[in-house]
Amino acid sequence: MTRHITSAVNSLVTKFSRRNALLWLGGSGLGTAFVVGTQKEVKAQPKKEVQLINPPMLYDATRNGYSHIAVTPPRTRTVYISGQFGSDLQGNLVSNEFEPQLVKAFQNLRFALDAVGAKPSDVAKTTILIVDYNQDKLIPLGREIVSLWGFKPPANTLIPVPRLALDGMLFEIDAYAVIPDQP
Repeated sequence: MTRHITSAVNSLVTKFSRRNALLWLGGSGLGTAFVVGTQKEVKAQPKKEVQLINPPMLYDATRNGYSHIAVTPPRTRTVYISGQFGSDLQGNLVSNEFEPQLVKAFQNLRFALDAVGAKPSDVAKTTILIVDYNQDKLIPLGREIVSLWGFKPPANTLIPVPRLALDGMLFEIDAYAVIPDQP
């Protein structure tokens, strides 16, 4: 069976780009993602929590605070958490500085997850927006990521932006989470 699927996947390379072939596999419901052009495979076993995958043919993204792939389990609820920023209960910024806003935004993300009965490990994907981005901002960001997810961070996209919704807002994080349905 595996040899047959691998052969079929390898033939896709002639019809699709490597990326499109992998996207096709991801959307096909197959439980195994094959590395196109090789016999290696990365198994995505059905689990009750988000499975984070960092294929050996891609660099180790966890050292940069994210995973390459997040696979959601069957029979789950999808939760979309809007961008959280460094605000107090009245919606005011807690500081004019980057790091206090970042810390408060992560705290607010934790509150949002708690409100829907989700755990940090239920988060499949985040998007981070940073105003006036530079690599120095990765240090406090990395601390917050490790604090929330340890060394199993979700898939993530970091986007440098010129500004956010409110004057003085410097950081925002949104999240996509999946929660197992209750029996």
